[in-house]
Amino acid sequence: MIWTVLLVGALAGWAVLDGMTQGLGATVRQVGRTPGERRTVLTALGPFLLAGEVWLIAGAGILLAGFPELEKDLWFVAYPLVVALLVTWVLRDAGVWLRSRQPGTRWRAGWERVIVVASVGLPLSAGALLGTALVWLPPQPSLTARVVVPVLTALSAVAVTRVLGTVFVAVRTSGILRERATRLALRTLPWSAGLLAASAIAYVVLVPAGGPFDAVLPPLVVLAGSGSALVARPALAHGRLHRALGAVVAGGVLPVVAAAIALAPVATPAPTLELVLLACVPVLLAAQAWVWWTFRHPVSPRDAVFY
Repeated sequence: MIWTVLLVGALAGWAVLDGMTQGLGATVRQVGRTPGERRTVLTALGPFLLAGEVWLIAGAGILLAGFPELEKDLWFVAYPLVVALLVTWVLRDAGVWLRSRQPGTRWRAGWERVIVVASVGLPLSAGALLGTALVWLPPQPSLTARVVVPVLTALSAVAVTRVLGTVFVAVRTSGILRERATRLALRTLPWSAGLLAASAIAYVVLVPAGGPFDAVLPPLVVLAGSGSALVARPALAHGRLHRALGAVVAGGVLPVVAAAIALAPVATPAPTLELVLLACVPVLLAAQAWVWWTFRHPVSPRDAVFY
């Protein structure tokens, strides 16, 4: 149970915290219309880039150390998706770091396009990987399930990260950038909710369940994530940005929880590793809390320009 909670917590943390970065990157040229505005959007990202990525590294370490059989099976059935996730991750970071290293307009525009494409490809591959795990571990008899479920989870991940990213930008900026980000989030919320609901329905219809618990609970958890849009939309429309951010965070966390319930992974770790991980978790949580508390205010001209 401890290992399962650690794995779900790490992957959910990455899905939400780096999901904000992915959504910000995917919409940076829509929210920021000028080079200066895009520079401000990337400044809003600032210290949160590495803070979000830590959770994926932690999740990969927990998977390798605690669930070696699951890790081996996942590599076997979804090797191209794992490679795609890693490549888009590297390209996204390269774009963010290199975008402002040269003053030329073409240089910056080129890397901005790399950021946009990689920031869409990253959640697309991660969502497809999640859906593949659901229908290939164990393998499903229906070819339709093997195709439809990963496609829907991939599209859902893209939509959810766009909502996370635009709401995050609205929280971290002001003026015209906040208005644009809010409008874009309001337009994306129905797509996010609809795709999550479609994923839950497809899972119920196409994937045979081992019992009533497996048939009902995971889709209900995903539907609860879809319903979070009902909370986020009015809060966002009335300017209650932190409440809206909390609602869309739930929409990012609950699908990961649902996948863990459906897969029910069994941990087979070495006993001493539990002590190491339990000692590291409080440090990681404290560092994350410090980052969010320190940089909780919207960016201003006095903020350091990271990228």
